[in-house]
Amino acid sequence: MDNSLRFIHITDTHIGPSPDYVLRGCNTYAALDALVTHLNNDLLFTPDFILHTGDVTYDPDPAAYPLAQSLLCQFKYPVYTVRGNHDDADAMRQNLPNLPAGTGRLDYDFTVRDFHFIVLDAFGHIQPAGYLEDYQLAWLEKTCQSSSARSLVIALHHLPIQTGVGWYDADMMIENHDALFAILSRFQKRIRGLFFGHIHRGSTTLRDGILCSSAPAVSMQLQSWPTQTDILNDTATPHGFNVVTLTHEQTWITQHHFGEGK
Repeated sequence: MDNSLRFIHITDTHIGPSPDYVLRGCNTYAALDALVTHLNNDLLFTPDFILHTGDVTYDPDPAAYPLAQSLLCQFKYPVYTVRGNHDDADAMRQNLPNLPAGTGRLDYDFTVRDFHFIVLDAFGHIQPAGYLEDYQLAWLEKTCQSSSARSLVIALHHLPIQTGVGWYDADMMIENHDALFAILSRFQKRIRGLFFGHIHRGSTTLRDGILCSSAPAVSMQLQSWPTQTDILNDTATPHGFNVVTLTHEQTWITQHHFGEGK
């Protein structure tokens, strides 16, 4: 795989305003700290970067982003972040690296070798659902159309596809997901994957020929049984992340866990 690219997909760190902050039984600072140690010391390869698909913090407390960055900056690898439903775009710009200056929604793109990554801020009008404004969809279409890269990769936070899990589909989805896929389907042959978070569960789904993949949360996992309507912790499944290997012909995703379930 001489033309391959490898990145670590993490999500939903939910850092609070202090290192002793606990969310649904999980000390989120300790979980991210353990991940930093694990990825810096235990990997048998060197990833190109880390992609964090949102909810860097639980609430945009002024103290939470500097605390998150105090851990994220310890990674040996570059970190790119996506805005989640618990995140504040301006606070992210002020505290986190590799983000463009500006105001408003945090959409941006970057290229690693011949792979063009397009990051969308799907912060919704009705929380915790997501929504993409018309100008964002127009930017996405223009960026895909004009990209000279051989392969495209999409990253956002919110759930872009139906799952059959009641509480996911009722509250967590991008409201205008059909409009999103109307654009993406035009570039399906070039898209190596759409990567997201939000659901605190690793998953893989194919829609319109496009691979959609979520990573397990760095914080706590949530149960996701078909038709389930209540939000319940999955205490048996530890913190996790995905390793993603891309070539221009295929996408290979492996799920990994560390620590103990919460």
